[in-house]
Amino acid sequence: MGTLSIARVYDPVTGTRFLADRLWPRGVRKDELGLAGWLKDLTPSTQLRRQFHAGTLTWEQFGDAYRAELDARDVDATLASLRSALSAGDVVLLFAGKDTGRTHAKILLDWLTPRLS
Repeated sequence: MGTLSIARVYDPVTGTRFLADRLWPRGVRKDELGLAGWLKDLTPSTQLRRQFHAGTLTWEQFGDAYRAELDARDVDATLASLRSALSAGDVVLLFAGKDTGRTHAKILLDWLTPRLS
């Protein structure tokens, strides 16, 4: 069983790569990332993302709302795909944001970890 991690799309990484952003990262060609998949169904909704970036939500409120969105979604097929990739080796969830401390990818990693073990 591989390990699940996160990294910026602009950083060199090894492992099976999944994009974990709703929007395609700027300045990156689609053939550059070597993606196994694009996890749009595991990203924050457009409304939630906009509220956070506008300052309407604190980081904590954003995290709570994002986890609630994830809990409400039917993502069984996506989880099965990630489990399959992890059975073959390491999996990296890629995100484009500059702030590596306050990224939805961290929340997603924490949410996914118990569901994939």
